Amino acid sequence: MDLQLKAIDYVVDKKKAKNIYFEGNISSYTYADEGTSLYDVLNLYNNKYRLIKDKLIKEMKNIRELEEYIEKTGDIQLGMMVDIVKEYGNKIPGIINTIKEKHVSNEDKENAEMIFSTVHRCKGMEYDTIQIVNDFVSEDELKKFVADIKKDNINYAKLNEEINLLYVAITRTKNSIHIPETLMPVSFAPSKQIHVMKNTKIEDRQISTTQRSIIVERTNSGVAEKSYSVGEIRTRHKGAYMPWTEELDEELIEMHEDGINIRDLAKHFGRTRGAIRSRVKKLELED
Repeated sequence: MDLQLKAIDYVVDKKKAKNIYFEGNISSYTYADEGTSLYDVLNLYNNKYRLIKDKLIKEMKNIRELEEYIEKTGDIQLGMMVDIVKEYGNKIPGIINTIKEKHVSNEDKENAEMIFSTVHRCKGMEYDTIQIVNDFVSEDELKKFVADIKKDNINYAKLNEEINLLYVAITRTKNSIHIPETLMPVSFAPSKQIHVMKNTKIEDRQISTTQRSIIVERTNSGVAEKSYSVGEIRTRHKGAYMPWTEELDEELIEMHEDGINIRDLAKHFGRTRGAIRSRVKKLELED
């Protein structure tokens, strides 16, 4: 589902983007592994219970009860669905239709400005630039998992599969890679081809072999916002109100050209999405 969120952010941020491509069946990307549809969560959010098809979602009285279930079970994919629904609400059907309209056929894949894929669907393929979505298990999570269970109960096959999935993902690039800092080994040497994405949220989760994702790229002065103090905004966005330097501008330009969306740019630079959009406009990065 994190991949679906990236796709939604992409078409919302880059309205002029003409062609995108999903490896495999595009319709499957609106479902969690267990088959729960994004529309089921949206219908629960709107209290349209008769339209809900998923059995689990049908049992929920409201969206808050679903959130409590997610907190207890650590269901990351359901959590992402709720996040998407709470942010975009009833705009979701229109956004999904836009995604489908911009999706090109397999024959026209070379014309896609951005490609979205799970690792399983892009095995054996190579791309110029890739962004790794933060739904892989990190080195720290693997160590914690091994430390928390008895040695005899460790499923080494599952651990090896998790490691192999990340290996397959990072080796899809021919040139450069954008990767969450949580997935970087501590002792790894810096490289011009490796762009570390900062401030990426880590979730407590069970180790499970679900779909892991990558994203590929082809080549106001509003008074209302004053209700937050500089200190409050800096608490949430560490770079807020800090001056842009030439070095930061160069980094922003490169990441924007590589197709990194506004949400991830805001996390990386520790600024609000509004601040990123303003800087993108000032640097004339959008046509």
